[in-house]
Amino acid sequence: MDVQRTDSSWQPNASIATLKHRAAIVRQIREWFYKSNILEVETPQLVSGATTDPHIDSFQLPGRTLRTSAEFHQKRLLAAGSGDIYELGKVFRVDETGRYHNPEFTMLEWYRGGIDHHQLIDEVEKFLAYLHVTDFPGFERISYRELWLKTAGVDVAANDTSALCAFIESAGCDVPRLIHKDFDALLDLGMAAVIANCLAKDTYTCIYDYPESQASLAKIDRSDPEFPVASRFEIYYGAVELANGYHELTDAAEQQTRFEQDNHQRKLNAKTEMPIDHYLIDALHHGLPECAGVALGFDRLMMILLTDISAIEQTLSFDWLRA
Repeated sequence: MDVQRTDSSWQPNASIATLKHRAAIVRQIREWFYKSNILEVETPQLVSGATTDPHIDSFQLPGRTLRTSAEFHQKRLLAAGSGDIYELGKVFRVDETGRYHNPEFTMLEWYRGGIDHHQLIDEVEKFLAYLHVTDFPGFERISYRELWLKTAGVDVAANDTSALCAFIESAGCDVPRLIHKDFDALLDLGMAAVIANCLAKDTYTCIYDYPESQASLAKIDRSDPEFPVASRFEIYYGAVELANGYHELTDAAEQQTRFEQDNHQRKLNAKTEMPIDHYLIDALHHGLPECAGVALGFDRLMMILLTDISAIEQTLSFDWLRA
């Protein structure tokens, strides 16, 4: 990429004071996990498999890919008997630039055995309160279905694409004709363009139990046969997504099928099909313990904790353009 340089382009994006704050927060995080008896691990950044998620693109090198998450390798460690683990490390995603995005960013991911996603939500709330010390802004919880009913008057259990289109367009957003009949694409557009902006400002909101079709790597809860849900949650601060967590899928055959379905969707979207991580599938066949895991964007968390920060680049020593 050609970058327009100035005489000051060599300088860091973040102030030295911010970098000192960042280091202090990292120390706090490591202390919290140490006291919680959760093992810190390091896993590869150059990987042989890749995410097949149709909405995420990976940097590809000859024979390897830069990871978009540490999830697959952490699950392999869990299957090998590691017990509870966490990692604070770099991940990479193509074309993610902007106020809240940098193609190279830091992710905090951790996994806890023997709990479900609701118990992990409890832990995430305690973790965030610990980092805020005395000024915790609040933590609200709402199911995905309830949020859409409350905000849009749309019952996502009805699988009604016409109602979704009408709601999104009534909010002044264009709906590309190609997705008029694509339920999940409409949900994603509605969440990003409308629903997220209606969440409580200056507080955390946890949205849980997503539609079954958006399970990704989560278990499916079929206790309500009319509306099976993914045992998944996302945490927002205001309108900004901060974290994504699952009661983790342990079925190897089901995970293989989901990866193949993702690649099929990538092909339909004219995107490159990605190599499936067969090491992960083998680990699931061996046996992944019952667990829940969460991935949290550390740089975005910095923007919340340091109130004088208005863009993600201000949390980084050198952003994408100065790297």
